[in-house]
Amino acid sequence: MRSVLALLVLSFALPLAADDYEQLLLPIAPSVVHCAKDSRFETRLMAFNGNEHASTRLCTDTECGELEPMGAREFTGIDAGGTPLPAYVYLPKSAADAMQLSIFIESSHMDRREERAFTEVPVIRTSDFRTGKIQFLGVRMDPEFRQSIRMYGLDGSQYGVLMMRVYSLETGELLHECEHLLVPIGGKDADGRDMRPSFSMECDMSEHVESNGQKVRIELEPVTPGLKYWSIISITNNRTQHFYTVLPR
Repeated sequence: MRSVLALLVLSFALPLAADDYEQLLLPIAPSVVHCAKDSRFETRLMAFNGNEHASTRLCTDTECGELEPMGAREFTGIDAGGTPLPAYVYLPKSAADAMQLSIFIESSHMDRREERAFTEVPVIRTSDFRTGKIQFLGVRMDPEFRQSIRMYGLDGSQYGVLMMRVYSLETGELLHECEHLLVPIGGKDADGRDMRPSFSMECDMSEHVESNGQKVRIELEPVTPGLKYWSIISITNNRTQHFYTVLPR
């Protein structure tokens, strides 16, 4: 199955310079994916054009739709097969403040679709990317769940390295540390802008940290000088495939 491009573009009648756009990250782009343990995740993007005058056109590689002033539309993606991938959105700064984007993910077991659940994932602004340490507090290492961490580099054309350290929340003991390589996964659009961030993902942290119900603190620190990055953790029930997210602090 081919992967979804999922680059979203708001088109106006007149071309805009690069500085006239605001860059946003979709941590998971619109798509349908089938992952570990017979899981199914369907990601949808909800867009609302709160501008009272300009009509916009929002496109993926499979779907385009007009967003009329004060109008809303839902965008879905094609069956992308495996790993859910991120994508960038570029909004004209003149319209960005009045544009609202939300990502909703339907999760289920492929054999029990009727037991589906929904989770909202944040859309990330460039200003949310960090250059120093970030941490996740109170991540529970439960044997009935898998803990996945996704890491995104702002510059989609550059490699970067992050150090991850995992500490016991109770004792402060260092339980695990390793480096993660952020890899470019997308090209440039016709205007020379990154279509995707650089990316790394660890699907199941229990391979490195014992799943015995303990709670941990996870710390990320750039090894690559000047690296701007963001990260999110998802904790997924191995039976139902329902998940929740832990955001960085």
